[in-house]
Amino acid sequence: MQKFFNISGPCVSDKHYMLPALVRLPDPISLIEQEQYFVLHAARQTGKSTAMIALAKLLRERGYAAVYASLEASQGFAAVEGAESLWLAALSRRAGEQLPQLDVPSTQHVTRGTVGDRLRAWLTAFSQIAAPMPAVVLFDEVDVIEGAPLISLLRQLREGFTGRAPGVFPSSIALIGMRDLRDYLAYAKDGSPVNPGSPFNIKTASLTLRNFTGQEVADLYQQHTDETGQRFTPEASARAYWWSQGQPFLVNALARICTQQLLTDHTLPVTAFDIDRAKEALIFARTTHLDSLAERLREARVARIVEPVITGDKPFSIPYDHDDFEYVVDLGLIVRGPQGAEPANPIYREVLARQLSYNVQMATPAPWWRWQTEDGRLDFPALVDAFLDWWRENEAAIITQGDRTYPEAMPHLTFMAFLQRVVNGGGTVLREYAAGRGAVDLLITYGEDRFVVELKRVAAGVQGMDKAKDRGSQQLADYLDTLGEEEGWLIIFDQRTSSTWDDRLWRENRIVDGRTIHLCGA
Repeated sequence: MQKFFNISGPCVSDKHYMLPALVRLPDPISLIEQEQYFVLHAARQTGKSTAMIALAKLLRERGYAAVYASLEASQGFAAVEGAESLWLAALSRRAGEQLPQLDVPSTQHVTRGTVGDRLRAWLTAFSQIAAPMPAVVLFDEVDVIEGAPLISLLRQLREGFTGRAPGVFPSSIALIGMRDLRDYLAYAKDGSPVNPGSPFNIKTASLTLRNFTGQEVADLYQQHTDETGQRFTPEASARAYWWSQGQPFLVNALARICTQQLLTDHTLPVTAFDIDRAKEALIFARTTHLDSLAERLREARVARIVEPVITGDKPFSIPYDHDDFEYVVDLGLIVRGPQGAEPANPIYREVLARQLSYNVQMATPAPWWRWQTEDGRLDFPALVDAFLDWWRENEAAIITQGDRTYPEAMPHLTFMAFLQRVVNGGGTVLREYAAGRGAVDLLITYGEDRFVVELKRVAAGVQGMDKAKDRGSQQLADYLDTLGEEEGWLIIFDQRTSSTWDDRLWRENRIVDGRTIHLCGA
C-alpha cells in the first residue's frame, strides 16, 4: 500500500508519511528514570498519541513494563463506578496487547474492590506482576474526564505515588491531553480544591509538543516525492508552513488535499498556488478538527480571550496571567505574538473569523446592486456603499438577535461576512488581526485587483473618533506601503450609544504619505 498523509488518529510508520515520533517532545526519559509523574499537554491532532505510543514502545525495549492506554471511552460519565470500570477495561486490554509475556491483571481481578479504589488496586497488581521490571503507564485522553471521576483518578494516583517502586506501584505515570494540570485541578472540584500536593503539580514536569519547523515540513513532503516522484516546490513547502505555522494536522491536511484531490496526476508538481487552493478547500470542508475548534469559540472563557483579539482595540482586557488564557493557548487557538495575543496561524485566523461570522454571511442576501464593472471587475466603492446602507438597516437586528457571545466584535465580523458573501467563488480575503493591533486589516484579491480595508471602532472605553481617524489613517498608510498599494478604505464603526445615524454616516478622504485613504463612518 502506498503511504499517505494522515489526518486522523495516530500515525503508523508503514502506512503514513511521518517524522520520528519523539523528535518534537522534550526528553521524557529522564523524568521516567527519576520516577516522576508528569503531564503532556498539546492541542488536538498535534501528535501526542503518536509520540506516546512510540515512547511506550521505546521504554519496553529498554526493560520497562510500559503500557499506553486511552481513557476516552469514559467521556461523559459523571459517576466514578462507570468511568472506573472503563479505565480498567482499557488498561487490561492494552496491557495484554503490549505485554503479552505478562499475565496482566484482568478487570475481574479488582471487580469486587471498593469503587474509587479499583484503579489503584489494578495498578498495584500490575506492578507486582511486572516486577522486577519498573511499571510505567501513559494515560491518554485524560482531559475528557471531569468532576467526580477526575477527582477519583487523581486521588488514587496520589495514594500510590508515595510508595512507587517496582513490584509496588508504577514508577512513572503520565497524563496526556489538551489541558495542562492547572485546568485538570480547576475542573476536579467537589466544593474544595484537589490536594495541592498532587504528584502532578510540578510545572517542570509539564511537557508539550512543539509544531513542525519549516525544514521538517519540507522533509515530510520529501517523503511523498521519494515514494511517488511528485515534487513539492520549495515555495509550496514554505507556503504550507506559513499557512499552518507547522501545526501537524494542517501540514498533513494541506498536502493530502493537494496530492489526493487537486493533483492526482503525480507527474505534476505541487506549487504554492496549489497550497493556497488546498487551504480554501480545507476551510470549506469544515473538517472535524476545524469544527471542534469552532465549537470551543462558544465557550465563555474562550470568547473572553478571542473577542479582544478580533477587535484589537482592548489589549489590556486580556488576562494573560489567568487560567482562561492558558486554556485557550493549550487548545492551540491563540499564541503570544509580538503584538500580543493572536491566532496561532493564518488558517486559524481565517477559521475564527469565518466561523463567527457564518450565520450573518448565510443570512445576507446575494448582491442586489451592480457590484461588478462592465469588464467583470469588482466595483469595490459600490460594495462599501451597499454595506453601509445594509448595515444601517440591519445593525439593530444583528446586535440584538445575532451572536451575543462576541457583541463587541460583531461590527467587524459583520463586514467580513458581507464581504465573504460577495467575493466567494471569485476572490479571496486575507485577514490580519491581533490583540494589540488596534484594528483589523483586510486584503481582498479579486482577479488581478487588490483592495485594502482597515476596520476600527469607537465605543465607550475606546479611543475617540478624532484619534481613531488619525491613528487609523496612518496605520492603513503603513499597511498600504507594505503591500505596495496606493489606496485603501478605513471604516470606523461608531458604537457610542449617544451617536445618531446622522453622526455615524460620514465620508472623508485623506492623503497620508502619498497614499489615498477613503474614510467611512458606520
